[in-house]
Amino acid sequence: MRFEVLGLVRVVTADGAVAPLAPRPRALLAALIASGGQLVSAERLIAEMWPEGAPATAGPALQVHASALRKVVGDRLISTAGGYALRAGELDAAEFETTGDVGLWRGPAYEGGGSGPVVEAAAARLTELLLAARRDWVDRELAAGRPVLAELSAWVAADPVAEPLVERLMLVLHRAGRSAEALDVFASAVTVLRSYDMEAGPNLAALAAGIRRRDPTLDRPAPGLPGSRSRFIGRRAELDRAHALAGETRLLTVTGPGGCGKTRFAYELAREVAAEYDLVLVVELAGYASADATRFAAAAGVRDEPGGSAIEALSHHVGDRRALLVVDNCEHVRADAAATVDELIRAMPGLRVLATSREPLGIPGETLCPLPGLTPADAVRLFADRVSAARGGTGLRPAEQDLAADLCRRLDGLPLALELAAARLRSLPLAAVTGRLDLLIGNSPVERHRTMRAAIDWGHDLLDEVQQGLLARLSLFAGPFDSDAADRVHGAGALDPLSQLTDRSMVDWDGSRYRLIETIREYAAERLPADDPARRRFVALWLDRLATPPPPDGPAHTAWLASMDAAHPSVLAALEWSLTDGDPADGLTLAAAMWWYWWITGRMAEGRGRLRHALDIAPQSPSVARAKALRAAAALARNSGDLGEARRLGEQGLATFRLLDDRPGVLAALNNLLITAQGQGDYEASLAYGYEALTLAEEAGDARMIAAGLNNTAGTLRCLDRLDEAGPLFERALLAFRAIGEQRGEAAALTNLGIVARRLGNTDKSGRHLRQSLAIYTELGITEGQLDAIEGLAQLEPPERALTLLAVAERERSALGSAIFTPDEVRDRDAAEKNARDALTTEEVARAYRAAGGLSWAAAVALFQ
Repeated sequence: MRFEVLGLVRVVTADGAVAPLAPRPRALLAALIASGGQLVSAERLIAEMWPEGAPATAGPALQVHASALRKVVGDRLISTAGGYALRAGELDAAEFETTGDVGLWRGPAYEGGGSGPVVEAAAARLTELLLAARRDWVDRELAAGRPVLAELSAWVAADPVAEPLVERLMLVLHRAGRSAEALDVFASAVTVLRSYDMEAGPNLAALAAGIRRRDPTLDRPAPGLPGSRSRFIGRRAELDRAHALAGETRLLTVTGPGGCGKTRFAYELAREVAAEYDLVLVVELAGYASADATRFAAAAGVRDEPGGSAIEALSHHVGDRRALLVVDNCEHVRADAAATVDELIRAMPGLRVLATSREPLGIPGETLCPLPGLTPADAVRLFADRVSAARGGTGLRPAEQDLAADLCRRLDGLPLALELAAARLRSLPLAAVTGRLDLLIGNSPVERHRTMRAAIDWGHDLLDEVQQGLLARLSLFAGPFDSDAADRVHGAGALDPLSQLTDRSMVDWDGSRYRLIETIREYAAERLPADDPARRRFVALWLDRLATPPPPDGPAHTAWLASMDAAHPSVLAALEWSLTDGDPADGLTLAAAMWWYWWITGRMAEGRGRLRHALDIAPQSPSVARAKALRAAAALARNSGDLGEARRLGEQGLATFRLLDDRPGVLAALNNLLITAQGQGDYEASLAYGYEALTLAEEAGDARMIAAGLNNTAGTLRCLDRLDEAGPLFERALLAFRAIGEQRGEAAALTNLGIVARRLGNTDKSGRHLRQSLAIYTELGITEGQLDAIEGLAQLEPPERALTLLAVAERERSALGSAIFTPDEVRDRDAAEKNARDALTTEEVARAYRAAGGLSWAAAVALFQ
């Protein structure tokens, strides 16, 4: 029997039938349900059932209505001398509070249940919960790119003063290009609120104001796409045409000259169609010298899979989902980009590609979407908008309208040219700007690319010599940069001219970093002499910044990783110039310094390729840079699953460090080889490397390498089941890591001790160690360490829960590209899964895997906190 109050109060029997109830028994039922199973006195129930005033016969009448209710609910209605209570059992309101499922609602809460104070309070509480649940549902659906307009419209029509829902309906309408309707919804809400002597809340009013001024921050967000920094103006006809074309082809390429707005157009189109896809990925090729699948995987945040190709990794990441891939700025790597896009389209049936390029990619099946200049009307609108921004809110004056129209025509409606012209109005009158343009392009028609060139020429000619020189040097940055980096490359004194270049729209500033858009960067690069000392200063900048190893733990490491994501294109540019026109030894040093970034982001194939190229080009004579590059290449090979190559490179690196008598290098190389040999099952060699590393570290008094050597050597002993030797070494490693305050090492030692304790049968001790390890890894934000700890803890759990946790861990490892490496841990994990499956029935196994599908990684970690 089920009791329902999310709509008309009713009782649903076991066979699904709705039991008939007269109004007063229904009101009695509502009051008892609202009381939450508590005993309610007859006097209180009379007040609930007759809130307008009870008749003289209310007492006997209550008994009659209770008798009628008992015929429906049976012994669930409890009657005592103190009053009545209801054992409600299954209740839709309780289910709603647990699940948040708005589909359980059939109408107003406690409908037909009377208007007594207890019922009214319960109904009001559920109504507030419904509002919150609907708000959360809308937010989830919007985040997933699914449609919500029908549901939102119905909810707001039923409750026009539910401001959180009104706000969301307005936003959805605005993002659908129906801004006038959004403002009509606001006006209706204001009217209803005023009928209750209320005013619209500040959030609702602010949203309406933002819609009126077309605030770009209200634009539709799409996961993976950058946010808009300014309003997108015009191009409606082109967008509609592109919509139609995109629905008919696997590859749509937006073509046009530099400065015509291809990138912005593609992002706007992607935002508008994002709801049709399960996944949106962006690959930005500006500043990169290649466009192979490794570059695509890295840009999409997809980690390499050991033994697999980047195409396979991307295919695994996308799976059977419908995906939109935006590939921006293909022209300078057109052949590479075309080959990679062609491979991806063949490998993934659910993939659609949206590319931008100054010329077609030339792939069979490609559909072109040429992008002309803006229409005269849209060009003037864009120019007026940017003029208003440049003048601090003061737009075009009436007397300037004709001049503006003429300027927009002369610039062929090219958005970048218009923005550059608008930026000049901070310091020049419009007539002067138009006159200057005449000097550059004359009165005769010109090709668009020449017009764009002329617009940049004009802006460049207005710069002084210092500003021109800085702009040329900034072209070395293939990605974002900070003011200190600009100062280093310029040679000092860059801050003022950098601010002036930003004011003139020659350099872009997003609030945290600077950047040159690709068209201006290409233009500026042509003006940088081949022998300009800025090129060597650019390389020196990255040599200095990468000389300090990444911080080992916590928020500092997260911040370092974010900074390296931004710096990556520029570091590659410095590396390439060093290997081709500069000092190849510098390129080798840069490649070696980048290995940790390539590993931690799953770009092993890219890193291995870069290191291999650098090792081939740089001098073959022994050097610290060469030894470090060999060690780095060995580490990436090992983490890619290529243990033979890792061993070969590692031994070359060790030999080079020995030849140079570089003690720290020898220690690091020995530890790396220890782990590689361990993975190969060559335990004799692994122990030899380990014991030598420990001896040298103790002689040098290197506390960190002593701790690492103890931990790694003990791992090999544990693989050999020499637990009586491994355990004490792990204990020593734990104390050593704690003594130097290295939490990551401490967590690793705790995990290892947890494994040893479990094998020795001490499950309580194992659990304590693993929970401590998990807590540290969680605080530091190191997912791979969390995986090790959770897999260890899973092996202490009952079979069904163990299988669920192991399945969740396997899913997360696959997503990270981080397979278990240590041989005995692989055996333990496989045995634990087999034992769990053998101990369960088919239904229990299926239930465990279903549970894994619904268990997030954060929730799995939280189970042990």
